[in-house]
Amino acid sequence: MTVTSTENSHSLLYGLANGSILQLQDDEAIAANKNLAQQLQSRLQDFWLLNSPDGLWGAKSARALTAYKHFQNITEPGIGSHTAASLLNTQPTNLISGFHLNGDWPSRTVMWMSLHNQHLSTNGNDGEINIVYFRGLDHNGQWNGNQPFVWNDRRCVLVIKNQIPSFVGNWLATCDPGEYYWEHPMNSLGCADIKAWQFQAWSVGHHKDQLALVQTGDITVLRGEERVPDTNNNFYVDQHTTDNPEGDPPNQPVKGWSAGCMVGASSNEHYNEFMPLVKADAREKDAPGKYQHWTTVINGNEFLDVFPL
Repeated sequence: MTVTSTENSHSLLYGLANGSILQLQDDEAIAANKNLAQQLQSRLQDFWLLNSPDGLWGAKSARALTAYKHFQNITEPGIGSHTAASLLNTQPTNLISGFHLNGDWPSRTVMWMSLHNQHLSTNGNDGEINIVYFRGLDHNGQWNGNQPFVWNDRRCVLVIKNQIPSFVGNWLATCDPGEYYWEHPMNSLGCADIKAWQFQAWSVGHHKDQLALVQTGDITVLRGEERVPDTNNNFYVDQHTTDNPEGDPPNQPVKGWSAGCMVGASSNEHYNEFMPLVKADAREKDAPGKYQHWTTVINGNEFLDVFPL
């Protein structure tokens, strides 16, 4: 039976799905129908893509719909029968093929990486890991303001076992330089901040006398206040630690521990938790010290803007 009344919370979506309501070709057309826009927002909220449906269709709502269609491989413009039927028939847990999602921080990390067409290592049962750094998020994944030169980032290890993503590591870190090296850069173009993206560029080795992941491939950094892009494989942007077993608490100065490296605050966590996970990866075992590990850097404010926790 054709559904066109507003008695059902998704009645207008049903109307689009069964053809009794014509396809809306673009965001302007969606915005002109506030009742449908709110129903659409409500359904997108079920997929952890929006908060607080209000019927006001703007840039965030449009981006959420675009993300949904990306995950579902839908090319239909605007919203018509294909998109509406998909929204109504897809379970949120099955939003992305090959994953079983629940909307938590690890699930949204998979969503972020999938949305950006980034590599995801999915054989967690064989020890495969995904190293992910979040700028400006606390241990619960909430925005902390990202004050410069202090410990306020997260180093996380994402694993996917039986299609279910989880964090097996979530530690205080920095992926930005401390104040000393910002004021006294080692490069004439300025101190390096690693660009928020994904790179396959680190191998097990030693940073000075520390067991660490050392840079062995190309990465892009942004230098100085002008944020000048610079790409190379010899910046020595390593993933190492401090000499403090317990680590400083959040929001304490990084001091000289980073000139642009990604540094774990606690050496105990680095040596006893992070590096064992790295070395247990099946790909590392197959090529010890030669396999180049993927690492993803995500700006926390951008992450939460797209996938609010």
